Amino acid sequence: MQSDTNAIVWEKHPELKNPLMIAAFEGWNDGGSASTNAVRRLVKTFDAERFARVDPEEFYVFSENRPSVKLLDGRMRRIDWQTNEFYHAHLPGTDQDVILFLGVEPNLRWRTYCSNLVAVAQHQNVSTVVTLGAYLADVLYTLPVQVTGFASDIGIEETFSLRRSNYEGPTGIVGVFTDYCRQHEMGTLSLWAAVPYYISIPNPKAVHSLLSKLRAIYGVELDLTSLEKDADTFDNEINDVVAKDPNVAAYVRELKKREFLN
Repeated sequence: MQSDTNAIVWEKHPELKNPLMIAAFEGWNDGGSASTNAVRRLVKTFDAERFARVDPEEFYVFSENRPSVKLLDGRMRRIDWQTNEFYHAHLPGTDQDVILFLGVEPNLRWRTYCSNLVAVAQHQNVSTVVTLGAYLADVLYTLPVQVTGFASDIGIEETFSLRRSNYEGPTGIVGVFTDYCRQHEMGTLSLWAAVPYYISIPNPKAVHSLLSKLRAIYGVELDLTSLEKDADTFDNEINDVVAKDPNVAAYVRELKKREFLN
């Protein structure tokens, strides 16, 4: 098992109280950008500060996962590389702090990548790591978003009625990182939102469902009112899309029929 952790660039070493770590990754595990947008909202809401990042050099094939160029003042250009950043904040309504991680699923050296993330968690004395994901599914966009999940603490599963998925097959970095944390004897919780595969735009309803579940489990003070409004707007936008696309409309009718029969 590889343990190289030289890819972490520390900006500071914050002193945190019993921190929880919440992580999400762009890519295969991020249907409707739900998991990463959930963490982005937490970073903004908690006014979290960045304290470390992962150097992307050894984890990406840049011809496949390209950096972007940004024009700064009309003349000078800046290259923006894949970002894998750690933030810290107090967890409102609790007596603990939180580490928020936003990453991009790597192309290369997944075990070394996970080793680096675990090293940060161990350095900051994290006891539990929460991973967020969103998967594409045959679900009606008009229904509440279903959240499945599993936890190393069976009490959490039972108390909050977490339904485990029976999925077996290819996995992404969320699954690998969660298992890596388990191997290092850290508590784990993984929450997954089911998003309609026929809708490709960001899904605020799924963000709301993930954050609602987190709020319930950890007792976090988190106002989701604006997100509820975004979810209503989302439904109206999708209604228009479905009305204009006969193929999507036919598929939605079929899903409604299945739902009625069940």
